[in-house]
Amino acid sequence: MNNINFTDDVNDTEVAIGTGVTDEEEEGWNPEDRIRRVVWVAGYPRSGSSTALSLVSATVDDNVNRRGKTFSVFEPCHDGDEYASWLEKEDCSEVLEKIAKCNFHGIKNLWAWADPHTTTDEKPYNQELAHEMCVQSKVVAFKTVDYGHDLKAFQWFLDKLPKLRILDVVRDPRGIYASWKVLEPFATLVKQGDFYTIPQVCDSFAENLDLNDTRIHRVVFEDLLDQPFNTTQAAYKFLGMQFNEVQEHWIQHVFHATWCPPVDESMEGFTDCHIDAGGNKQKWREVLTDQEEKTFSTNANCQKVAKAYGWPLA
Repeated sequence: MNNINFTDDVNDTEVAIGTGVTDEEEEGWNPEDRIRRVVWVAGYPRSGSSTALSLVSATVDDNVNRRGKTFSVFEPCHDGDEYASWLEKEDCSEVLEKIAKCNFHGIKNLWAWADPHTTTDEKPYNQELAHEMCVQSKVVAFKTVDYGHDLKAFQWFLDKLPKLRILDVVRDPRGIYASWKVLEPFATLVKQGDFYTIPQVCDSFAENLDLNDTRIHRVVFEDLLDQPFNTTQAAYKFLGMQFNEVQEHWIQHVFHATWCPPVDESMEGFTDCHIDAGGNKQKWREVLTDQEEKTFSTNANCQKVAKAYGWPLA
């Protein structure tokens, strides 16, 4: 297998991805010739996608020292990323493919490099560092919230990267929308009418509802809250990854924590750790207006997905 080099050539060097090899068999693996798993976590903002990204790495609000384990990138293709001029002209899929192949040529900076969900080695971003940590990792994972909602339109992408797997994260759209209304920067966008609506989220979920692709696994946020062990175990089985005490520890500290450490003000509302993770599943009833609730209860696609996922119809 060829190594990836940073050159002026805009074409990526192909790297094989995905494996069914167990962690025990991977002891002593050579980071330059092993086959990596690549996971794309797709969802909407506040759908539980960050928790799903942490699920893959089995870390709680700290993904800085994961060298050799999981290399995670939080929300690439976000406003604030910096790309070479030729890469700016490309679709986000080009950026995701480059990350999947550990090729950061043209990716000058990542907006969320400092986010706790991104693997940084506690160092500033540069292409060589990102490449080094990526190729040394057993798993490469990234999540998007403003790209890839219509998964039927990305089967070509899965064909292009045969070992790529997608975790499709869904949550009751009323819960998503209620979270937007009370948390910045989403609250301002909602007030300005410059963000997704409840029907739009329902339409997207309905579009993907009948998508049967063995390379895509759906994670229902409410199931993750109610049955974190079974839901996480199912995701790991789908990904071909070993589920052991590390994942059990992650579940305990994310969903059944007795105490969560204080965080920087900028991270309030965005952390993995929860003392009562399942206690606010229908808090949207306290936040949404009567009209917003009616919009959901009278929308055909909203009712369709509610029935499919066991969410309250009204």
